[in-house]
Amino acid sequence: MVEPLKSGETLSVQSPFRVKIPHSFSRLGHVGQSYQITQWYPKPAVYDAQGWHPMPYLDQGEFYSEYGSFDVRITLPSNYVVGATGDLQNPEEQAWLGELAQRTAQIDQFPTYEGKDVFPPSSAGTKTLHYHQDNIHDFAWFADKRFNVLRDEVMLESGRKVAVWAMFSNEEAQLWKRAPEYVGKAVLHYSRLVGEYPLPTSAAVQSALSAGAGMEYPNITVIGKSGNALALRSGYLA
Repeated sequence: MVEPLKSGETLSVQSPFRVKIPHSFSRLGHVGQSYQITQWYPKPAVYDAQGWHPMPYLDQGEFYSEYGSFDVRITLPSNYVVGATGDLQNPEEQAWLGELAQRTAQIDQFPTYEGKDVFPPSSAGTKTLHYHQDNIHDFAWFADKRFNVLRDEVMLESGRKVAVWAMFSNEEAQLWKRAPEYVGKAVLHYSRLVGEYPLPTSAAVQSALSAGAGMEYPNITVIGKSGNALALRSGYLA
C-alpha cells in the first residue's frame, strides 16, 4: 500500500550503482593513473516550493542539488595520495599526509617535468579512507600516486583553526610551493566578506581538467595547468 510521506517523517532509499571511469571528460575521469572523481553518484532531484527539479549535469554550467550529510569510504592502493571533500577520519592516513607535507616542504628544487606522466607501481596492499561531512551539497575526490603534499593552517576571527592543504605533481611544482598560502588567504578573505568558513579543512589539488581551468567543491578546489604564479593565485581566489 502506497502512503504519502508526512511532514517530519523520513524515508530511506538505497540505490546501488556502478560507474566506469572514462578518460578525462569534463571534470570526471582519469589521465593515466591519475583520477578526478566528480559527478560520480546518483543525485536525487531537489524538491522545494516550486516542485521537483530534475536537473542532470550536462557540462553546460551549474545545477541545482540538495544538501545533506556525506559518509564516504574509498578503497584504493595504499600509495595513492587522496584529496577529497569531507573530514578525513583515519588517524594513520592523517599522520602519513603530515609526513609527506614535511618532506615536500624540504624540497628546494623539484625534478624537472619532461611532459611525461610516469607513475610508480601501485602498492599491492590497499587502504580504506573514511570521510564525513555534514551540510554540504556535493562530494568530489582526486587521487594520484605522484602528488607532493603541503600543509598549513589559518586562524579565523572566532579563533577556530582551518587546515589548508595543497596536493600537486612535479608539473608546475615550483608554482605550487606557495599554494597553502593562497588557500589560507582565500579562506580568510571570504570569511571576512561572506561569513566564517564552516568546514575544518580546505584544499587545492592540481589535476587534469577537460572543462575550464578549475572547479570548486566542498572542502576542495581542483586547478588545472596555470602557467604562472599569478594565474595560480588568481585561480584559487576567483
